[in-house]
Amino acid sequence: MMRFGFGNMRSISARLKLINVFVSGIALLLAFASFLFYDMLAFERDLLHTLQTEAQIIGANSGSALMFDDQQTATEVLSALRGSPEVLSAEVLGLDGKPFASYVRYGSAPAPIAQPMPASGADAHWRQGEELLYGSRIMVKGEQVGTIYILAKPQGLIQRTWHYAVIAAIVLLLCMVIALLMTSTFRGLLTEPLIGLARTAQIVRDEKDYSVRAKVSRRDDELALLVRSFNEMLDDIQERDQQLEQSRAVLEERVQQRTAELSEANRELEAFSYTVAHDLRGPLDNIGNIGFLLQEAYGEQVDAEGRRFINELLGGTKKMSTLIKDLLNLSRASRQTFHRQMIDLSKMATTIFDNLQAADTERIVEISVDPGMMVLADDGLLCVAMENLLGNAWKYTSKRAKAIIEFGSMESEGETVFFVRDNGAGFDPTYSDRLFQPFQRLHVQSEFSGTGVGLATVTRIIARHEGRIWAESAVGKGATFYFTLPYAGSKQREQSRSA
Repeated sequence: MMRFGFGNMRSISARLKLINVFVSGIALLLAFASFLFYDMLAFERDLLHTLQTEAQIIGANSGSALMFDDQQTATEVLSALRGSPEVLSAEVLGLDGKPFASYVRYGSAPAPIAQPMPASGADAHWRQGEELLYGSRIMVKGEQVGTIYILAKPQGLIQRTWHYAVIAAIVLLLCMVIALLMTSTFRGLLTEPLIGLARTAQIVRDEKDYSVRAKVSRRDDELALLVRSFNEMLDDIQERDQQLEQSRAVLEERVQQRTAELSEANRELEAFSYTVAHDLRGPLDNIGNIGFLLQEAYGEQVDAEGRRFINELLGGTKKMSTLIKDLLNLSRASRQTFHRQMIDLSKMATTIFDNLQAADTERIVEISVDPGMMVLADDGLLCVAMENLLGNAWKYTSKRAKAIIEFGSMESEGETVFFVRDNGAGFDPTYSDRLFQPFQRLHVQSEFSGTGVGLATVTRIIARHEGRIWAESAVGKGATFYFTLPYAGSKQREQSRSA
């Protein structure tokens, strides 16, 4: 942004002079152009009227000559046009359209080329550059016996234009002199107060000193009002600046305090979650093992209700174990040491799908994995994220007769976007903002089991990799999860880079 100082304000008087001269010149030029345009129209109208009169006179005197084929008489009649200095040439045509008689002023061009007369109307005219061609039918007792064409050039218009130009130049020069004199006389009334305002504004800008005040003579009521308003604005700015400084200091102190408290609370919460989840694993495994032994050793000796209790015990320990695992993964996503290395996402996804198929051999799922997808990421964290994304796709397509799951990548706005797409249950996009929050579920437990922690863990892992994740879906029409990772590409691209 251009910044103006006091030195630039000194040129206000010169700018005022330039503005006065420019406005005066433009006004005079517009007036000259308007008068000249009107004079040209009036002159051409008068010339056209003169040509019409002369054509009627010549036509009346040439009618008999045309009827009796007397070319000499027609030529003598046309020679009367010598008294019209604007007429360059004239020509009389017979009914057959052939030249009958012509007139050419000495030193002028040959006779004009005849233009076809319109079907209706007794006369017509055409503009040919600076020249005007007029044509009229020659009538005798209501019948046409020929046509006359007269070519004229408005000689006087050029002289009148030059006269207008000279007058305009003289008046423009006088106006410039008067404008310069008036500007030099009255410039102090406007420029001095403005220069004072500019000097004050420059001090405020450079020194951040809002205590300075601009001054102006009491005689200048409007400028005095402007200066008073400017000084009042400086008072308001100074007061607000002091308040902002105080508020900023208090706010910074509170932000630092709240940030420290929040960081400490997060560390304690993560440590608590990790400790609780880790310490619960042992007792929970013992409960599960005892339940398994009870089922194996005494399952046949207890009644149906006892077997139901044992099954509920084993199911509860399994759900609790899954929740603890998810909590540990969620805590590990923020606490685990981060190491980047090149990872073959295609190979990782294929392995995860193989494990899912091995655990559920009765399902038939059409799986598609794009080959050669490479990323620079942490292997352990990214494996947890991929297990959650692909495991969700496997789970939410379990009620489809023909389940389809795709994992691939595409290029979008210069970056690689990975996606996991399925034709499962989907979800209502209205609640998509809750999808990546911990313990938020969009399906009831009886329909699809889960803890509501998996996608929150995926979000943290992607965020640690400086990537993004989002989803698109509709109820009953499947879902697509997209995520980005820096330094993503394909094997072919890595090979081309290394080459």
